[in-house]
Amino acid sequence: MRPARLLPLLLVSLVLPACAARQVRPEGSIRKVVVVSGSRVDVLPTGTFRQDIIGESNPRTVLARQTEAELLSRGFEVVATRQSQAPVPLTDEVSSFVQQNKAEAAVVVILDWLDVSGATVLGRVDVVLRMGMVDPNGQVLWTDTFRSQPVVSAYQSATDWNSFLRRAVIDAVKVVP
Repeated sequence: MRPARLLPLLLVSLVLPACAARQVRPEGSIRKVVVVSGSRVDVLPTGTFRQDIIGESNPRTVLARQTEAELLSRGFEVVATRQSQAPVPLTDEVSSFVQQNKAEAAVVVILDWLDVSGATVLGRVDVVLRMGMVDPNGQVLWTDTFRSQPVVSAYQSATDWNSFLRRAVIDAVKVVP
């Protein structure tokens, strides 16, 4: 009988942490942001029907979606996203987007380089991301370049090329102030 009584308690202890509230930003820090993505890589290698149909071969789409998701989990309020058609979004474009959406800043993420030659053999790729934060006046508040070699499972590396890029964004967004 004891194991039957412990099962509900065990389930509750596992479910509650999973339902925990997202992080809260410290007082005085930037909270309300927009996301702007750009890419020097025109198209990601595709391997699945899903990637071709819903636009996941466009690196800007993957960058914008994953950056937004990670910022939300860190307690930011993301009010809008934009995929810049320019490889590197202009500061004027970014600052006007911040002003239009009445945000405090923009988080800009740019895919500079992607080498997928090691994806099938090693299960990893080389990714270079540039990230920055721009205020409504166009002043660059923070910028950094991230070089990473995300490793994903063999199944993911064979079926979902974007998982490498998503993993790199997750790692890079962790250091956004």
